[in-house]
Amino acid sequence: MGRTRYAVAVATVLFVGATVIGVVATPHAGAQDPSNPSSTLTTTTSSLSTSPSEPEPSEPEPSESEMPESEPDDTTPRPPNPVERIDVTKKLVFPVVGSSYFYAGFGGCRDNCTREHHGIDIMTRDWRGLPVVAAQDGTVTRVTYDEGNAGCSVHIRHRDRWETRYLHLSNDIPGSDDIGFPCPLAGIEPGVRVKAGQIIAYVGDSGNAETTPPHLHFELRMPNGHPVDPYKSLKKADRIVFEWLPTDFSTASLAITQNYDPDPSTTTVVLLADEAAKLTSSEVEELRLDAPVIAVNHADPAPAIAEIDRIGSRAIIIMSDSDTRWIHDLLVGHAPIIESVPLPTAAHSDDASQDEFSLEVLNPSPVDSFATIVAGRIDKIWRSRTEAFETFAAEHRSLVLVSDSYGSRNLGSRSGTSPSSAADRNLYWWATGDGWIGTDSMFKVPDRGYAYLTERRATPWTLTFLGSLTEADPMPIWRTD
Repeated sequence: MGRTRYAVAVATVLFVGATVIGVVATPHAGAQDPSNPSSTLTTTTSSLSTSPSEPEPSEPEPSESEMPESEPDDTTPRPPNPVERIDVTKKLVFPVVGSSYFYAGFGGCRDNCTREHHGIDIMTRDWRGLPVVAAQDGTVTRVTYDEGNAGCSVHIRHRDRWETRYLHLSNDIPGSDDIGFPCPLAGIEPGVRVKAGQIIAYVGDSGNAETTPPHLHFELRMPNGHPVDPYKSLKKADRIVFEWLPTDFSTASLAITQNYDPDPSTTTVVLLADEAAKLTSSEVEELRLDAPVIAVNHADPAPAIAEIDRIGSRAIIIMSDSDTRWIHDLLVGHAPIIESVPLPTAAHSDDASQDEFSLEVLNPSPVDSFATIVAGRIDKIWRSRTEAFETFAAEHRSLVLVSDSYGSRNLGSRSGTSPSSAADRNLYWWATGDGWIGTDSMFKVPDRGYAYLTERRATPWTLTFLGSLTEADPMPIWRTD
């Protein structure tokens, strides 16, 4: 795929036991998991001393009045045959994207204390439909649709042969608590490889969770199937974080530049707001710009002009395929226009061929339902993340802004939020850059806007999530009565 370069001022626009009396715990330190040498496992056992000891001197029996009151028996229910506890922390991506919380519930009683709870419940504050993602790269080994306690579930085995399980996934028709939704996500079936951060299903209440608030039951299991408490791993898990910018590109561009610290040598790229769709099309050449970008709305150019003045633009480059004389007239007295350049052209795939009528056949990237803007020090993306970043930028609608000064200070709607608890339970709620929008129909899907990332957030798992989000049918979150 070709790359487009533009000159911006002087700079180039880059393609943009001890056994003792009593009960003791004996840690077996340093025991290694043979399938994962980097993981240290610790087991805990208990024993009662049977070794002889010196007899204690006898003492007179106390009188009845001197007898202390006996302590009450511990009546806390205990599940029979508890599993051996193994202490291990695995590197995971947090499996729910959106507002959620969890607690240390591994080993709790279930079914009148006839069995243990072998996972952690990630609660979503009564919201259904939040995306569930793979916690590590791996292969799907099992999928259930409406079976027993698990209901709809997905099992994924990872490279180290450990397994993660995702239970009670949504099989409800969106907007309801009525079973009938094809669960899990289309294409998630045994034998399919998935990446960390890829959407596999949505939060629900299937199986024996039908009478509980919607949540994800998450399990972590050793290669031999032994369940391990995932609490510590979830506490340290990497999160998928990004922000939705407003759906209008002119407003979105201003939200970004307002996080730009003024620089007396600033050169600014000016775009027409109604050409933004072409700029971020997945069929145009990849573009990276080493300059602030401001989109001008023809109907209301004043906010853009004010922002150009605020950041102290010393020179302007206009990027457009249209007649831009009106922009020249607007900018008189604000900053000199040093160059006008066209928008990037359509990208031709490397394997383009000619048919018998000599018409060029292209293999364009799929058209995404939103565009992603990545801003910051792109050269600071960790080496281990570079390939994922380059692949994403080539395959999806994206605009890359290379700058020392771009940052993230609540530019839009955070990916980890949800509508308030007072939100209408009879609506479908959609996350966009203009906030959470409620509609009364699954067919009334609002524009999503622009997903915004900084170089710190341009992680493989976040990029994978955004990529799978573009390929999945739009899904709201909802509450039922």
